[in-house]
Amino acid sequence: MKIEIVMKSVLEGPLGQIKNDDLAKEIINLIKQEEKKENQKILQDSPQKTTEFILNMINKLKAGKTIQTYSKFDENFNNIVAGIMGSTCYMKDNFDKLYKKTEESILRIANIVLTNGHHSTFGHSHLTLQISDIPKALAMVLNNEKEYNTSEKSARYTVMKDIDPKNNALYEKWIEIFNRKITEEYGNKSAFFDEKGIKAKKLSQENARYLIPVTTRTSMVYTTSFRQLNYICHWLENEIEKPSNPFYSNIKDDMIDFVYNIKNLGLYVDELEDGKDRQLSLFGKGIIENNFSNTYQQEYQMSLACLAQSQRHRTINYNIVEKKFDIEKANVYVPPILNNDKKLTDEFVNDFNSVRESIPQGMMVDCVERGSIESFILKAKERQCSMAQKEIRDKTFMQSKEYNSALLEKKKGFESIIASKYIKQSYKDEIKEKLENIDELIQEIEPLTKGARCLSGYECKSPCGFKEGIELESRI
Repeated sequence: MKIEIVMKSVLEGPLGQIKNDDLAKEIINLIKQEEKKENQKILQDSPQKTTEFILNMINKLKAGKTIQTYSKFDENFNNIVAGIMGSTCYMKDNFDKLYKKTEESILRIANIVLTNGHHSTFGHSHLTLQISDIPKALAMVLNNEKEYNTSEKSARYTVMKDIDPKNNALYEKWIEIFNRKITEEYGNKSAFFDEKGIKAKKLSQENARYLIPVTTRTSMVYTTSFRQLNYICHWLENEIEKPSNPFYSNIKDDMIDFVYNIKNLGLYVDELEDGKDRQLSLFGKGIIENNFSNTYQQEYQMSLACLAQSQRHRTINYNIVEKKFDIEKANVYVPPILNNDKKLTDEFVNDFNSVRESIPQGMMVDCVERGSIESFILKAKERQCSMAQKEIRDKTFMQSKEYNSALLEKKKGFESIIASKYIKQSYKDEIKEKLENIDELIQEIEPLTKGARCLSGYECKSPCGFKEGIELESRI
């Protein structure tokens, strides 16, 4: 695995910059290297005069804002940021005076907030990591923690490489099978499918990926705060010491590699750990019952590939039910395009079983989803679309119907209370208020039971013209 810092948040002014003396030394070293390379003397005879000359040039450049020389984004840099933010809480005057504090004073405050567990001050500086050769499983671990942004190589739109030979043979085999099936059924039915077959090929890759391992290598860009990055590293170390399930066991070496890279970049701080006994959130407990109201929770099955898609809805919480995670007994998601062909369906299941131990992305897992009704509606307005992945599209549409049915059932219950002659009027008045709330929720959810988002008031910028897709009845 390779991790590089490609972007970083910086401090304005002297505190965020390399000291002129240090910069001068770096420039002198570079000039010496150039002298040796060109066999020509550039520096003056007097080192003092040379230093003065270079410092003068630096000041002129900085004054003209031609260059900005920022400090290395490491632990010390983040200590300065945290110290300034910590000083803000006790600021007697204004920000101008705050930024004139000595570096020694700022670092002392940083150490105080660090040792006292006031880690929010370390959350102000963010960095963007460019991560190559990371297993999809570890990317899912990172993407399940909050306070992040991620951009990841897509297995829907690109051909995945560096796959285990056995899985790769199946992947390539099923790309061809799915391409044939999709072209036969949908190739000439709508402008949604282009004449060159590009759309069908992309959908074929999307369905064939259910047979590649969740440990398949990918690339991603990941942005988070300095504090959160350290919390994640400490949570990873807990799993490295004693993996809590086979999923984590499969990527233990990659967890070690990740933490090693962060330490090597100077971003790891021993004391910057959660301290509240939290763990990685990808695996967790099941729920007592499904519930739909202003907030909702539901436990249901979806594939690992679908879960990875769902994680992008950062205002919703997801976890695999750890007690039900069983590699040997788990079912496989069979793409609906195969539903009318028993021979191919059986062949797909058999191929999955032949590589089951590699934990293919089509493996079905019991998951818990928890959030607010507002967050669910945002999810539905993105996923109930013919352009969305088929599995998550179907799951979300099913949830919309279940959400609406549950609210209607609650409404009936409240109406029966109001109609009863044995209930006190004061209690009936309370129920009437709740009934008004339910009606408002139904007005928001009910339109989502009609089909694609464009049927529920969403204004689509690029109408697909795909009738079966709009009605959410297509098999791809």
